Amino acid sequence: MRWLTDKVYDLIIYHYSLKKIVSHLLKSPFLVKNPFYTRLYKNLITKKMKKYEKIPFRVMIENTNICHANCTFCPHYKMKRSTGVMNFPLFKNIIDKCTLSGIDYVTIYGFGEPLLDPEFTEKVRYTKSQGIKRVTTNTNAYYLDEKKSREILESGLDEIYISLDAVTHETYKKVRPNLDFKRVEDNIKRFLKMRDAKRQNKPIVILSYVESRFNRNETRQFLSQWRNLVDGISISLIHNWTGDIKYTAHHIKQNNLKKFKRDPCRLLWTDMVISWNGDVPLCCNDYENRIVLGNVKEQSISEIWGGDKLEKIRQWHINSNFEKISICKECEYNYHHKSPWWVSK
Repeated sequence: MRWLTDKVYDLIIYHYSLKKIVSHLLKSPFLVKNPFYTRLYKNLITKKMKKYEKIPFRVMIENTNICHANCTFCPHYKMKRSTGVMNFPLFKNIIDKCTLSGIDYVTIYGFGEPLLDPEFTEKVRYTKSQGIKRVTTNTNAYYLDEKKSREILESGLDEIYISLDAVTHETYKKVRPNLDFKRVEDNIKRFLKMRDAKRQNKPIVILSYVESRFNRNETRQFLSQWRNLVDGISISLIHNWTGDIKYTAHHIKQNNLKKFKRDPCRLLWTDMVISWNGDVPLCCNDYENRIVLGNVKEQSISEIWGGDKLEKIRQWHINSNFEKISICKECEYNYHHKSPWWVSK
């Protein structure tokens, strides 16, 4: 059945119109208050909570939190924590701990541009050499030159998500003002050409498009232009980064959000984030590391993930006491129509 649920997941996540329809249905009280759906959904949540309460589904390793893109929908410019690149010994230690814990899904990416790490491809190669089945990253492709492309294609990377967010130079400058649209577009096309020339199907290439007031008039054109060139396109909406990004006309205002169903956040059970210095923040949206669960230099993955601090926060989420956690109080991520538990593989 796993292959079937994965197919359904891909169909919804990478199909723009279908994704919008599903999101609309998940706002409907007719569905979310339906006893049959409620019972099935509760059983699903309970099973996943039990499965991942001690060991996460995925580990996200922030190899660096340095970034110069200055994206309009990202609070990176507000970040006050120190910046840096994870040293190789610490990275190896984390991967070794993942292997011992039975974790087979690692993302080498955090609150920064991963290709700014000069040891990025070495880290990918080491991860794959230790038997990690699924290794992914997310890049803006500005530094995806020919040399870096060749290194990545030879590294064993399984998936690469590339953020583009525009069809024209003018729109791209509004979204990512510090990057050059033509350079990024050329880098993506060359990477695809190089991969195809090697007659290999990895890494899978997924284009990421964050829809906002700046680019939503280009969404259809973007899909038409790229859908036959890449393996998938993920269209998503801006979120508010735990309340730190102000609302635009494209958002559902916070007062209106209150009428929609809000789930316990699945990130608290599925995704462990490890910052470049070894700290483990609450989730990927906690970009400032306001809530630190532990540090992998001093603790094992299971000690942090099964610790009292995270368990207390999980219980608050289960009981819908979101206001007790400062970064969760106004976060948009765990509304049922945006990120239901059944969307994760």
